[in-house]
Parts: sequence; C-alpha cells; structure tokens
Amino acid sequence: MKCQKCNYRKATVKWVGEGSVLDFVHGAYQNWCEICCLEAQIEHAQKPHVSLRELKEKLKKLKSSS
Repeated sequence: MKCQKCNYRKATVKWVGEGSVLDFVHGAYQNWCEICCLEAQIEHAQKPHVSLRELKEKLKKLKSSS
C-alpha cells in the first residue's frame, strides 16, 4: 500500500496525527510512510508552542515516578 500522504513511498506507519489512542483503536488513522511521519513531527516540534525541553522534563518526571 502506498503512503496516503505523498502517494509515492510504501506506507509503513499508521498515522493518527493529533488524534488519540481511541482514534487509532477505532481505525481513524491513515497509512503513511516514515518520511512523511517524520516531516510532520518535525514541523509540529518547530512550532513555538511546543518546547522540546518541556517534553523532556515531563518524560523525566514520569519515568522517575514509575
């Protein structure tokens, strides 16, 4: 199956985007290639409201509490 985003490369990832696990479970995803997924993640991470430092701190906190 081809990527539903670029329609060029082989789809290897079930992409939910800003959806949730519930969306994924109910089949609300698209089949994307890994390149398109990474490009979308990079674009999202570069937006001002997303702080890599904050995400890393949150991850560290969650790991230390489990």
